[in-house]
Amino acid sequence: MTLEQAPQYAIRGIERISIGAKAIPALVARPETAQPRPAVLIQHGYGSSKEDVLPIAVMLAAYGFVTVAPDAWGHGERLPASGPSWMTASSADQFLTVVRHTLEDLREALAMLATLPEVRADAVIAAGFSMGAMASLILGTEDARVAGVVSVAGSPLPDLLTVRLFGADAPGEEATAWAREHDAVAHIGRFAPRPLLLQHGRADDMVPVAGTLRLYEGARPFYATYPDHLSLRLYDHTHFITEAEAGDAIAWLLAHFAPPPAQ
Repeated sequence: MTLEQAPQYAIRGIERISIGAKAIPALVARPETAQPRPAVLIQHGYGSSKEDVLPIAVMLAAYGFVTVAPDAWGHGERLPASGPSWMTASSADQFLTVVRHTLEDLREALAMLATLPEVRADAVIAAGFSMGAMASLILGTEDARVAGVVSVAGSPLPDLLTVRLFGADAPGEEATAWAREHDAVAHIGRFAPRPLLLQHGRADDMVPVAGTLRLYEGARPFYATYPDHLSLRLYDHTHFITEAEAGDAIAWLLAHFAPPPAQ
């Protein structure tokens, strides 16, 4: 899969907005057109911020997608001045707490996107990198408003319960139970056969590729009638995204959610 089509749209500019009652800070990139467009809700990874996914958000807007990139809970402009955060509390429980709250925030962002007049409510895609991909996978399997999912270096949460990324301690019982309850593999039948793209580095040293492979194998039976709606793309790198990988994701989005030609 390669990105052969050239961008067709000018960008109106990057707008800063606040989403919902929590005033979630987000960046919006819109193509210069009056026609309703597909939209992509892009969630960044753990320890990152919305600005880090802005380049791909702008690229997507140039191809005709409305894009919204919010700060995850406790990240970016939402980093707390005191108390536990991703900077001060390195633990599995803290990580899963961020995922849980970010998932709740993504539901608010999804609701906001679906009401925008320039957005096609039937073509809102959830996408993310790492922790953002994990939350996007859960959102897709639990919310019928999600038309497609792009998971980059993501994983079903149960596959991370034995991975000691944030200290030696295993997550507590409550966090473990929540992760198992929201296993994307267990609920993939609710999402299928909506389009699902799984991208992962074979040598990922942060989020093991095994989780993505388990999800792919668990999803395949549900995509037997629509095999082209499920795609697994593996790359020879660790925990990051390359320009070629971003191009593959955009090409995949265009194949499944192609906006009408620019006018």
